[in-house]
Amino acid sequence: MMISPMQSRREQRGAVLIITLIMLVLITLLTLSSVRSTTMDERIAGNARDRNKAFQAAEAAVQRCLAMVNGRTYPGTIQTPAPSTAPNVWDVAGNWQAGAAASYPVPMPSAELAADPRCLVESLGSTSSFRVTGRAVGGSADTVVMLQATYSEE
Repeated sequence: MMISPMQSRREQRGAVLIITLIMLVLITLLTLSSVRSTTMDERIAGNARDRNKAFQAAEAAVQRCLAMVNGRTYPGTIQTPAPSTAPNVWDVAGNWQAGAAASYPVPMPSAELAADPRCLVESLGSTSSFRVTGRAVGGSADTVVMLQATYSEE
């Protein structure tokens, strides 16, 4: 038995077209999800890199200032710890601004930082015990890392 072309066309309902369109929508959604995920991964990696850069700069600043304190060549003002009712000297944002007398800049021109790291030295009561705080920003001024070390000759 032979089917005529007219009868064959009447039996077709367009199911292949509908299934193809649904598959196209699904593939598009998967592609958009993949692009969004990749973009987020790139942001996370960039932020981690920026924080690592700030951490290394803060560590270098602390090391340089410790060497200056050890060699008695620290050119900045040695701070005294704040009374227990006041915020810590290193916790006051104004002490880290460019030109602030409380902190000393540690230039790192090749580090590609938003600003030079700074260090702050506090006397811890005796003449030979100090707390050195280093603060650095990464490539973005929003990335801030602060590290501390204690130095004592005793």
